[in-house]
Amino acid sequence: MEIIRARIPFMRLLAVAIALASVLIARPAAATLTCDVPSIQLVASSGTTITSAAIVTSVTPPVTYCNVLGSIATSSGGQTNTVIFELGLPNTWFGDFLFIGNGGYAGSLQAVDQGNFITTVSLGFATAATDTGHESALGPFGVFDGSFGLTSGGEPALAAREDFSYRAVHLSTVASEAITTAYYDSSMFSYFDGCSTGGRQALVEAEKFPTDYNGIVAGDPGIGDPIAGFNWNDQALLKSPAGYLSPADIQLVDSAVLAECDGLDGVVDRLIRDPRKCNFDPKSLMCKGSNKTNCLNHQQVKTLQAIYSGAVTNGNAPLYEGFMASDPGGPDGWSEWITGFVAPQFGVTDPWGLLPFPSLEDAPFQFSFQDQFMKYFVFNDPNYNSLSFNFRHKVDVNALKAIVTEFQGNGENTDLSPFFDAGGKLIMYHGWSDPAVTPLVSVDYYTAVAQRLYGGDFSQLQDNARLFMVPGMHHCGGGPGPNVFDPLGPLVGWVQFDSPPPELEAFHFTNNDPTMPVDRSMPLCPYPQVAVYNNVGSVNLATSWMCENPPAPALAHPARPRH
Repeated sequence: MEIIRARIPFMRLLAVAIALASVLIARPAAATLTCDVPSIQLVASSGTTITSAAIVTSVTPPVTYCNVLGSIATSSGGQTNTVIFELGLPNTWFGDFLFIGNGGYAGSLQAVDQGNFITTVSLGFATAATDTGHESALGPFGVFDGSFGLTSGGEPALAAREDFSYRAVHLSTVASEAITTAYYDSSMFSYFDGCSTGGRQALVEAEKFPTDYNGIVAGDPGIGDPIAGFNWNDQALLKSPAGYLSPADIQLVDSAVLAECDGLDGVVDRLIRDPRKCNFDPKSLMCKGSNKTNCLNHQQVKTLQAIYSGAVTNGNAPLYEGFMASDPGGPDGWSEWITGFVAPQFGVTDPWGLLPFPSLEDAPFQFSFQDQFMKYFVFNDPNYNSLSFNFRHKVDVNALKAIVTEFQGNGENTDLSPFFDAGGKLIMYHGWSDPAVTPLVSVDYYTAVAQRLYGGDFSQLQDNARLFMVPGMHHCGGGPGPNVFDPLGPLVGWVQFDSPPPELEAFHFTNNDPTMPVDRSMPLCPYPQVAVYNNVGSVNLATSWMCENPPAPALAHPARPRH
């Protein structure tokens, strides 16, 4: 099983390189500092310790740069913690700084481990990343490891929690930007690019630290209370063996949804452009009479209905929006995130085995994330059974709400005026078929920002922030729709040349394999605009589509109540 999409998808970086070539001119860096520990330490921000600094030459991709590794001391409630960051300063520099966000619970310098760091350095960015204040012992599975939320004595790890929530990214940003400007003796433009947890980090930066960055990309942001949604889905899925949905069941649902909803936008092209218009009723797949094949039983239908409806309290107060019916199939769809490739045990605390293994290897991602959060953040008990969480009991619900409120980086503050007033530009994107973070959170958030700042006028919000919804895309990439695109290059052009992107062009590679030919392209339109087929040319070509405003009643998806 592939470990979480914390990274910027590789093909996106190639698109970035092409886009940047048209808006920037590379120039040799006039480094004024020696790349060694004593020189870098002299310009480091307070509380920062430089542990290594040396010139490194990479062959693939080819780049020579100063690689800096540092740590930052933090404290909360009498507890101390350490944040680690890494910074790459290329010999050939564009004059721009880029911070790469994390995925899941982080637990390492993910951007470095996954290759994004060296790739963006080779594109001419001074590039930074952080471990968010903790290093997991579980290697690549550390992305699921929430045990840092408790101290070894079983008390809440206040400093580590606060660092992960928001502080590590901010302090690493301050430290890295100070070193970069001193190293090159130059001012610069600063950008943040993240998806998933990185998308949440991106919005938190805009909300809490509006002068940290000139431009921010926030993809599929894990904002609000996704843990409530994950736990809700798990309880529906694991209520009884009869209600479990296997990968074959998910594929059956995928085909039925596509057959019913594909043509709702006026074009039958195997792509559901706006799944909010799809009113697929899983009862249509209910087994009838003696037929027990290619159909769902009553409990499986109830499981689907629960996942579509979203998490609510006993009084039906919403905690987290439901998931889209569109495109649940495929290797990076519901089986990976919600239902699992491996069948669980029922009636046990650890349905996919004991922690950390085989549970973290076999469980769907949503179960691992919520189970760890409930154990190590909400109830402070590694033995807590997350499936015992009761949405009908105020004590349980309030305990979860309290942690979400305490979690200052939940990313829901809709007052972006300080960021906009400082000249900041924001590009958001979200896959309409995201099985990890429901796309409705991005639509709701963007709508709420427009309402708060501009009385609901999206055109005014688009002067500073644009949201691009991606039909058929799963979490941070993948899925059957065009899912390879570049928001960073257009953001650079917007910040430096005041040229907002009218659209983004997205591509789909055959079998989502970047070594295969492109088999589809399509424009991504700034919300609430949608792509409309012009009835000329192939539906698989972006040139056959244009961005238009939808009919007035569909302009705004009403923002849901927030807790």
